[in-house]
Amino acid sequence: MNPSSIGSFLIAFAAFLWATDTLFRYPLMQAGFDPVLLVGLDHLICLCVLLPIAWMKFGKKLTALTRAQWTGLFLIGAGASGFATVFFTASFGLVNPSVAILIQKLQPVFVILFAMLFLKERPQANFWIWSPVAIAAGLVISFPDFNFQFVASLNPQSKGAIYAFIAAFIWALGTVVGKGLVSKVDPGIVTYWRFQFGFATLVALFFLGGGHFGALETITHPHNLQAIGYISLVSGLTAMVIYYQGLKRTTASVATLMELVFPVSAVFLNTIFLDNGLKPVQIAASLILLFAVTQISSQK
Repeated sequence: MNPSSIGSFLIAFAAFLWATDTLFRYPLMQAGFDPVLLVGLDHLICLCVLLPIAWMKFGKKLTALTRAQWTGLFLIGAGASGFATVFFTASFGLVNPSVAILIQKLQPVFVILFAMLFLKERPQANFWIWSPVAIAAGLVISFPDFNFQFVASLNPQSKGAIYAFIAAFIWALGTVVGKGLVSKVDPGIVTYWRFQFGFATLVALFFLGGGHFGALETITHPHNLQAIGYISLVSGLTAMVIYYQGLKRTTASVATLMELVFPVSAVFLNTIFLDNGLKPVQIAASLILLFAVTQISSQK
C-alpha cells in the first residue's frame, strides 16, 4: 500500500472508532448520567495520559506562550473541549443520537463563516449554494415532522437538536481559533492545554451547577467504568492519534471523503445496536446533508 492508501485507511478507521463512541455514551446518558460529570471524567483520564508525555516532550515550551496564545488555548479548552462536548453529550439524552451526530456535520458551514469574520478568508462561490442546502437538510433531520414551533415551546426533541447545533457552532469556532494557533504553537501543546483548560472548566461547571458526588456511586459499576474508559481512551485519544497519522499521509479532499465513515457508521450502529433508526425523510435529508457538506469541505 502506498502512503496515500494507508492514510485513507487510517482516517476511515479513526472515523469508525468515533462512530462507536455512541454505543457507550448514549446508554450512560439514558441512565441519567450527568453530562458534565461524564465529560469531566473523560478529560481527567485523558489528562492522566497526556500530562507526563507532554511535560517530558515539551518541558518549558508548554508555558512559553504569549498572552494571545494563552487566550486562544483557553477559548479552545473551555469552549470546544468543555462546553461544546457537554452540549453534544446532553443532546444524547434528549434526541436520537444519530440526529445529534448528523447535525454535528454542519461544522464546515460554521467554520467557513467564522473564517470570513475572523481570518478574512473568502469562501468559494459554491459555499453560498451548498450551505443553505446543508442547513435546510439539518433542520429536516432534526424535525422530520416539520414542526418548527420549538421557539414557543421547548420540548425535549427541540432542546436536543438545539444542543447539537450549539455544539457544532462552538466546535467550529474552536477550529478557527485553533487554525491560528497551530501555525505558531506545536499541535501537541495545543492538545495538552485543550484538555487542561477543558477539565478546569468542567470542574467549575460541575460545582456551579450544584453537582453532587452521590452520582459518582454509579461510576464504580464495572460496566460504566468500561464505558467511560472506552470513550476516553479508544474513541477519544486513540482515534485522534490515528486520525492525525492518516492526515499526514493523504490530502485534505480525500480525508473529507473518508470522514464520512463516521456519520454513516454511526447511523448504522445506532440502528442495529441501539434500536434508534431514522425515518425515511431523515435518511433522504442525511444523504443531502452529507453531499452538501462534502461539496463545502472539498473547497480550498
